[in-house]
Amino acid sequence: MPRFTPATPRSRRLGRELRKLREAKGLTGEETAKLVRCSSSRISRIETGEIKPRAGDVMELLVAYGIRIDEEPGTSLLEQARELREDGWWQRLGGKYATYIAYETEAVELKNFEPMLVPGLLQTERYAREVNIIGRETDQDTINQRVAARMTRQEVLRREPTPLRMHAILAEASLRTEVGGQDVLREQFDHLVALSRLSNVTIQVLRFEAGAHLAISSGFALLTFEQDDPPLGYIETLAGELFLESSRDLARLSAAYDNLKTLARSPAESAKFIKELSKHGP
Repeated sequence: MPRFTPATPRSRRLGRELRKLREAKGLTGEETAKLVRCSSSRISRIETGEIKPRAGDVMELLVAYGIRIDEEPGTSLLEQARELREDGWWQRLGGKYATYIAYETEAVELKNFEPMLVPGLLQTERYAREVNIIGRETDQDTINQRVAARMTRQEVLRREPTPLRMHAILAEASLRTEVGGQDVLREQFDHLVALSRLSNVTIQVLRFEAGAHLAISSGFALLTFEQDDPPLGYIETLAGELFLESSRDLARLSAAYDNLKTLARSPAESAKFIKELSKHGP
């Protein structure tokens, strides 16, 4: 059975390549569907990335388009299909965040603004545990699973050969919010300073004195992907997650982020401020 899952950059990329081959052959979606004996809607979903096709499905399409499967581009497309069908570790989580983590794993750059808590990719294990407790979760197995997942997510910051480039803007409130007590916060502050020394991580602090701003009511993220995959906006709300793809929505988020960058302290000043919090407490 085909998998009806949210399109990801890799599934969209494979779909685009298959669509190009179909169009080069001069076939419509309906004509292709007849050749491989499936519905035209399935061809459409494969080409938009909504379906992650099996290698056998891609092989049938390549044969229909007159493409050899033992030569390029057939070889690469088959390998892409095999990789798409491999479950990522985040898929075992199910439910909330699994889709976002899938996008985060494929992103090459992440811009993140957090108004009340340290972002998940920058959290220490103890801080992450306390955040889950704040969320009124009491089952220890569930807490352990969520904390382990958060630690695994952070591997994108050190992956080889191309770690995720992350630019984080933290509202001062996110650093002064009581999470787990002084020892937990001090460890978290020291961790932020250490991370800020990585060449792919930039941290800025938006001090209270900056006043009101365009994102005062909500945190958000902007994810950028390789090649010609479109960027993606993400906002988490009490009612659920919002994934934003329209150029208008992305332009608004980008404008808000640029405004925050201007208002926030420089990375060097921010590191100095966090060091002072670690030394004297929030």
